[in-house]
Amino acid sequence: MPDILITGGSDGIGLAVAKLLAAEGDTRVTLVARNEARLREAVAQLPGAGHDFIAADLSQPEGIDVVAKRLAARHYDVLINNAGAGLYGRFEELPLDDQLRMMRLNMESVSVLSHAYLRGAKPGDALVNTASFLAYAPLPGNAAYSATKAFVAALSEALWWENKGNGVYVLSFCPGVIATRFHDVAGNSVAAFPRPLVQSSESAARELAAALRKRRSPRVITGFATRQLIRLQQLVSRKTAINMMGRSSPL
Repeated sequence: MPDILITGGSDGIGLAVAKLLAAEGDTRVTLVARNEARLREAVAQLPGAGHDFIAADLSQPEGIDVVAKRLAARHYDVLINNAGAGLYGRFEELPLDDQLRMMRLNMESVSVLSHAYLRGAKPGDALVNTASFLAYAPLPGNAAYSATKAFVAALSEALWWENKGNGVYVLSFCPGVIATRFHDVAGNSVAAFPRPLVQSSESAARELAAALRKRRSPRVITGFATRQLIRLQQLVSRKTAINMMGRSSPL
């Protein structure tokens, strides 16, 4: 029976992919998030039995340590590092402490948990780290978040190569603009983005589940329009590319 651990699993892509994977049968899913009440509700929505949750704040060292110790003590066939947060606004105007907390969640927790997982990974296991299309198309007004996702993408693609010979699959999962409460919490609205770039959590989760089945590529960017945007960004000058993104800036 496969065991899967998903951080950021109480809503959004995390919960959507948990439902898909749990529905495949004989799969146990452990969800990680801060809010225990939301986690209980999320676990109750999963098909099948034997599912679990861990209440932990991965923006704090203590929360990261709780999950790292679980990974050291128990083997999971798949780890999906999906927890993350963003902040919209000018870099110098946003509180620095808030941005550093976001960096800890988006980068430090991914690094620590990836390290803990890979140390015990076996052939056939898989590690998924959720980055973003902004890793390749940084968004003015979301500068620090874009930078954290560039870190996650680079780390994950390098880890794909380091581990492919061991039979362990590593994926840099890069969603487009996902219609969740992420944007409201971060201080903006999903309506600020061009509609062709916007996807549902369920649509992105289906692409993640398909990538886990195929295990071919070190990177998946979700959404046809988003993939075309990234291709266009690679064809023009950096000045033009950043100006393009600036036109969608929340500033």
